[in-house]
Amino acid sequence: MNTLPRINFTHTGTFCADLDNMVDFYCSKLGFVVSDKGVASTGHRLFFMTQNPEVHHQLVLFDGKPVDLPFNPINQLSFLLDSLEDLQRFYQFAKANGIGPIDQVDHGNAWSLYFKDPEGNPIEMYVDSPFYTAQPCREPLDLEQSTELIRTQTHAMCLRRPGFQTRAEWMQSISERIAEQRVRW
Repeated sequence: MNTLPRINFTHTGTFCADLDNMVDFYCSKLGFVVSDKGVASTGHRLFFMTQNPEVHHQLVLFDGKPVDLPFNPINQLSFLLDSLEDLQRFYQFAKANGIGPIDQVDHGNAWSLYFKDPEGNPIEMYVDSPFYTAQPCREPLDLEQSTELIRTQTHAMCLRRPGFQTRAEWMQSISERIAEQRVRW
């Protein structure tokens, strides 16, 4: 019996109305570097961008986005950071560099901050917490507090909600469900 191979999401591409401005924002405000650039077979200029030397591109920006769309088709672009301390450092950087408004959110299973890029695309910077709670969950977060206090508050909030698990317990249960799904394939 065949089993479904593991799928890893690695990058996204988005069209831009002002490509040069968007490349500048992602490089100067989010720390990406251009790993390649050129012209696609469709004639669109494009920039491949990364923050990880092991990944050629995490983001591809194309020109050609219509400026008269009735709504923004991008719900959000989410970027995982390594630690709560990194999220706090990015929050301080964002405030100091005029990125905003910034919305800080405790999801229970993750701590997040949200803001928009120059074309209004929502961006989430987040880090996983050591807890699991059912989603959606949206509670206030104050990244000016100590990491110890943030962890304590999140733990207490998650314990009050139904279905509390540690992240490790949740990961184990999801691993089992994924294994079952692969066998069905």
